[in-house]
Amino acid sequence: MQIVKDNLDTLFYSCFGAKPRSITPLPQGGSDRRYFRLASETESVIGAYNPDVEENRTFIYLTQHFGGKDLPVPQVLAVSGNQEFYLLSDLGDTSLFDHIVNIDWEQEPQVELLKKTIALLVRFQIDGAVGLDFTKCYPKSEFDLQSVMWDFNYFKYSFLKPSGIKFNETKLDDDFLAFANLLLSQPTGYFHYRDFQSRNVMLIGDNPYFIDYQGGRRGPLLYDMASFLYQARAKFSEAIRDEMLLFYIDEVAKRIEIDKVKAQSVFPAFALFRVIQTLGAYGYRGFFQRRSHFLQSIPLAAANLKNLVDKTDRCGLSLQTLKPILVSIAEKYGETDEQTQPFDGLSVEVNSFSYRKGYPLEHPEHGGGFVFDCRALPNPGRLQEFKMLTGLEKPVVEFLENHSEIDDFFAEAFTLVRKSIDVYLKRGFKHLSVSFGCTGGQHRSVYMANRLAKELQPLDYVRVMLNHREQKGSNGEKTLRKER
Repeated sequence: MQIVKDNLDTLFYSCFGAKPRSITPLPQGGSDRRYFRLASETESVIGAYNPDVEENRTFIYLTQHFGGKDLPVPQVLAVSGNQEFYLLSDLGDTSLFDHIVNIDWEQEPQVELLKKTIALLVRFQIDGAVGLDFTKCYPKSEFDLQSVMWDFNYFKYSFLKPSGIKFNETKLDDDFLAFANLLLSQPTGYFHYRDFQSRNVMLIGDNPYFIDYQGGRRGPLLYDMASFLYQARAKFSEAIRDEMLLFYIDEVAKRIEIDKVKAQSVFPAFALFRVIQTLGAYGYRGFFQRRSHFLQSIPLAAANLKNLVDKTDRCGLSLQTLKPILVSIAEKYGETDEQTQPFDGLSVEVNSFSYRKGYPLEHPEHGGGFVFDCRALPNPGRLQEFKMLTGLEKPVVEFLENHSEIDDFFAEAFTLVRKSIDVYLKRGFKHLSVSFGCTGGQHRSVYMANRLAKELQPLDYVRVMLNHREQKGSNGEKTLRKER
């Protein structure tokens, strides 16, 4: 980290003739790029480090190309000799996502800023493609069969297989190919942003600026709009999605000839493809890289699946193997109504888990929490009559409660958790995680997690979210909530 800061410090000096007084790391997103804010008495800029030089060259080229067309992007201020470091104009800390995340789209639609952003997207896609040398795009110059199948395989190997959902791989690949052929039958030749979402739109006042377009390439129009409207955490209502899609198609029609009816009918296929691609990314970042906030987004993305699967019928896609798989994902991971409702109190996530499969991931808000090891307690799993049961069932509960050490263990754990809840409520914290682990995540940990959830449920301003991690698919998750 210090080497990175030293290089950015040198680049800042070469650009402004003075050393920055501070170099502050910015939150890291889904990529391996690192960003910093460098500030002196008179200047504030964003410093970037990325060892992928080819990607940097693409970003710098696209930034200069779009800037030359008067499209709102940051300005490239300086680039290091090895092209691993560069400085950009500072667009501030407020993204479009920050603006929309707290809006209730069912009750208080605020669409003017969305429309301004969407109108700019059309300019990037159509006007921005004019004169653009797509051979300089990286890692692909166009949206083709290879890039589509990459995304399908990303989903298959990074999300679907780790999730444990069974499937026939040959038949699934046949569906992927039919799906890809539909997507590739749409007109191309436009700038395909690829990761167009509200986090990649910065706001200076009411003026949007676009960032993170270095993965762009030649491609179709509708994908980017699907990416925007189906960003998991934006939580746009269906009514807003329909309204913004119509607005987008009208904006496109002002610049090029477009079959509006066909665009509406094929849009759900692009939306479904984008959600599938997103789940692949969430699986890779969450299951393999252990970044918990990506796992937190899986239920939000999964909740969109069933509705989109139904809508793709109008596109003529049968997808006999893929559709049941997507419905299974929606049922396994999709958020419940309780989980999606706003809550102003403290959410306490209570987990049971198996040590054989690793610790539960930390919640992104505070991290940490309590982890209690139940492996020193009497183990009903060693007895034949309990092997097929869990800690939720009466015979196991009675076995455990006949041992005095069970009550002693629970009492000490409850005292620690209860005291933290009082402090968290006073300090305005929003999340606390409590996990119980045992050998298989089936008996002792399940019993303890269930007992704690029941004890906490009556507390005012506390929402209890119970998750038996190894028991998914068998009443493994539920939300308990009580408000004064």
